[in-house]
Amino acid sequence: MRAEYTHITVDETELHRMTLLPDEGVECTAACIFSHGQGDYGERYLDVLHPFTDRGIKCIVTDHQGHGRSTGKRGHIDSTQFIDKVIASNLAATGDLPTGIAGHSMGGLLTLRHLSLSLRGDLPIPEFCWVNAPLLHPGNGRPDWFIRMANVLASITPSATIRTGVTPEMCRLEDSSAGRLPKDPLSLGHRRVSIGWGSELIRIANFSQTTLLNKSYNQPFLFTQGGADSVCPESKAETFFTKLDWPTMQYQCFPGMLHETFAEPKRFELFETLGCWIDAYFLAQQKTHT
Repeated sequence: MRAEYTHITVDETELHRMTLLPDEGVECTAACIFSHGQGDYGERYLDVLHPFTDRGIKCIVTDHQGHGRSTGKRGHIDSTQFIDKVIASNLAATGDLPTGIAGHSMGGLLTLRHLSLSLRGDLPIPEFCWVNAPLLHPGNGRPDWFIRMANVLASITPSATIRTGVTPEMCRLEDSSAGRLPKDPLSLGHRRVSIGWGSELIRIANFSQTTLLNKSYNQPFLFTQGGADSVCPESKAETFFTKLDWPTMQYQCFPGMLHETFAEPKRFELFETLGCWIDAYFLAQQKTHT
């Protein structure tokens, strides 16, 4: 895997972009646009996306506004209109390659929104889609009165931030050295979310679930989930998935794993699942063109 770094500008906001390329000698035959989670950043996935690059799929990971090395108030994203402009830039960066989409947690939810827009005819249909523990219920764990109050405050002071309430202990097993990602020397991660963006995420979740349950996606779709995830509970994930009726969908739960399956001691199980799924995608592509 080779990593290239650059900056793009969207609405006068400078965003950091990481492009992961296959090793020299490996033909690049497809692209994947990956979206990271709330408070997260792209470089955490240097040791995660190798199942794609090893198979000739380059990955484009752009730090969201207010995240990682991108500029903006920590935890605040202006709007879905801003996200749509980032999507357009990401798609342009794939060139003419067949392109799929993927994401984790909040990024998984934004990936489902991307898929929803494509099935509605607003974007090209992705060649494949993978989501890991998508944030299907952004208000999970918050009382109803808090959500109502936040919606009111969002119209008054949208960029004000609060703690997400998510801790490292909720995301991965800290007592094991196996499968842990290196500590962040630059403190690029954070645990903040703006009131305005939090309210927008709830609307995105409602829109995406409503749209996807009434559409059909005929390309490979993989949904991976930690069985002990309290941030995005497995019970809610499975309930949503079983309501879908798509011909090439796959659900994989990893018992005992927390929110960040890619950072767990047994994360190799996730990578093996991803690898087999990608191999099946390429096999189907070969049959289509023969």
